[in-house]
Amino acid sequence: MPTGLRGKKRTSLKDTPKRQYTWNAEKRRFIRFPCAWKIKFCDLGENQPKTMHHGKCRNLSQGGMKMSAFQPLKRNAIILLEIDSNLFSVHIKLNSILKISKNHLLAQVAWRHLNLETGLFEAGIQFLEENQRHRYQAELEKAALI
Repeated sequence: MPTGLRGKKRTSLKDTPKRQYTWNAEKRRFIRFPCAWKIKFCDLGENQPKTMHHGKCRNLSQGGMKMSAFQPLKRNAIILLEIDSNLFSVHIKLNSILKISKNHLLAQVAWRHLNLETGLFEAGIQFLEENQRHRYQAELEKAALI
């Protein structure tokens, strides 16, 4: 027969001590919306060739998105995203995001890793805010040339 605390024998499940679970509450500022929309992206780093790569938006929130692609991205890289603003605007407000045109915006890579099951690179993308436009003039000029 199984023993409980201090070696005493338990006679029923009622005698089994209950575990105390501590659940971490969701700490995200914005709700995430699952999706599978095609996007294009380009790393605006100094030594990177300015090529648009294909990827998919996996989930979306007002603050950013999770994406997957064959092309890896560097952490903290500033990227140009080409999106379908009609799809995105259903779930988020695009007026507070740093846009270059209706379907192009600037964002920063927050995290990235290789998904070993799918073989795709995944990345957390943080949208840059419109009120920070003055901090990203060099990246805006590079993006305008693409």
